[in-house]
Amino acid sequence: MIRSWFEPFNIFRVFSNLLKNREVIRMLTWRDFQAKFRGSSFGLVWAIFQPLLTIVIYTIVFSTFLKIKFGSSESPFIFAVYLLCGLIPWMAFSESILGSTVVIRGNANLVKRVIFPLEILPLNVNLVAMIQQVISLALLQILAWIVVGHIYFSIFLIPLFILIQFFFSAGLSWVWASLAVFFPDLRQITSLLLNLMMFLTPVFYPEEIVPRWALWLVRLNPLAYIIRMYRLAIMEGKFPSLVEVASGSVLGIAVFILGYYWFSRTKKMFVDVL
Repeated sequence: MIRSWFEPFNIFRVFSNLLKNREVIRMLTWRDFQAKFRGSSFGLVWAIFQPLLTIVIYTIVFSTFLKIKFGSSESPFIFAVYLLCGLIPWMAFSESILGSTVVIRGNANLVKRVIFPLEILPLNVNLVAMIQQVISLALLQILAWIVVGHIYFSIFLIPLFILIQFFFSAGLSWVWASLAVFFPDLRQITSLLLNLMMFLTPVFYPEEIVPRWALWLVRLNPLAYIIRMYRLAIMEGKFPSLVEVASGSVLGIAVFILGYYWFSRTKKMFVDVL
């Protein structure tokens, strides 16, 4: 068992294995996405109505009730756009990580099937969250167009930001899905950690107000960089620096590969635990 941890690991095998199972991934992702709304009268209409309602509620609360103004803009709606640029990616990330803590134990019957690629289960959790995020971002762009008055060319970089975020969250999900098999209480611990991390990420507040002594918490937080890129593209029409995009891409792919490596090495022990 120890020797297997040090066997040569082919990085290209990560993507080739996932590509080989692309049809299974597609089918399971669509099944899981539909399952979120199964049993409801309107079905998949909720996939649009739910994020739309969320956006409307946050916009009304922060623009009408709290009347929070942001920056130099006189528009009472601008803070709602700013908040949602951070909240939507954060919700997808937290849903992916929290969902990965139960995905293996919830499919224990598949663990004993040697031919089933278990690594696609945490991946599907991420893909379902990403689909919902894409719908939410599309609706948010409409709100930003109304509030800001412009549609910037920088929004064409958003798919790249989504891909970076996906690599990062999928890699962590593989690690968390594996650890949750051996530590059943990890879901509760993760829920607490995500609540703490949310307030350590500039979701509800601008990064500029963070005290100097706490800036290192933001700079070590990959989600802070990803959220900043979304805000620059949607609200200001600015392109992130090449250094930010390159470093984010490298980090995302590295976490993706290392997460797959960890999962592929530990999944052999799942059957003994479950």
